[in-house]
Amino acid sequence: MQATNGLDPERIIEILESANALVLSPDEGLRERKKRRLRQRISNVATALFLAEGFEAVSVARIAARSEVSEQTVFNYFPTKESMFFDEADDLSRAIAEAIRDPANGRLSEIVRPLIGPAFPERWPGVDAAEGLAILRRFAEVASTSPTLRGAQYLSMEPFMGTIATALAERNETGPDDPEVLLTALVIAGLVLIRQRSFQQHALSDASLAAMTRGVERDLERAIKVAKPTLDAFDGPRDGRRSVRSSTG
Repeated sequence: MQATNGLDPERIIEILESANALVLSPDEGLRERKKRRLRQRISNVATALFLAEGFEAVSVARIAARSEVSEQTVFNYFPTKESMFFDEADDLSRAIAEAIRDPANGRLSEIVRPLIGPAFPERWPGVDAAEGLAILRRFAEVASTSPTLRGAQYLSMEPFMGTIATALAERNETGPDDPEVLLTALVIAGLVLIRQRSFQQHALSDASLAAMTRGVERDLERAIKVAKPTLDAFDGPRDGRRSVRSSTG
């Protein structure tokens, strides 16, 4: 593969594989681990090609061939090409849902904020600040200039909200269509979307990873101040609320 925009796709794959090797769960069985590794491999290859050549220029057939799997295997793991670019959304929604499902884990506003991020590749082994910034800047450029990806950022929020709403309903013993559940899920999804948009803006404009991180942190802090009353209200007194159990028991 030919390097484009100063980025070598082989090097991007190497960096992503090194980074994701650190987060494999030791509790996974062999079958689950193999499936997770394959899914991550497809995602890494797709991301490298997207960054090197642009989202629209890369076909699923090329991603499959480079990953040494069939196109059907790719679609078994990713329903759309867009989901390969924004593949962290599923992991993030599951992590937030797991954390907020049990009220004993703490108040929503305290749980959600650290889970949203940011987490940038200054933490990746073997990646210096300049290389990390170049990769993130290209990711932001592709995400912000592709009409398909711009729309996909908002479409990805619907399944994200569904996962969060289910966890919130369990937390408060209500239904996933409860208005308080839906609004709170929307607020949490909004914080994630703000994080994405802030990252794209700062990655394209800031001169260093440190400056980008500070910029995203500031934007998130401003957003969380607005969101906090809603998150805290969800954990407030239950007067006037009807739980699924009490209304059907």
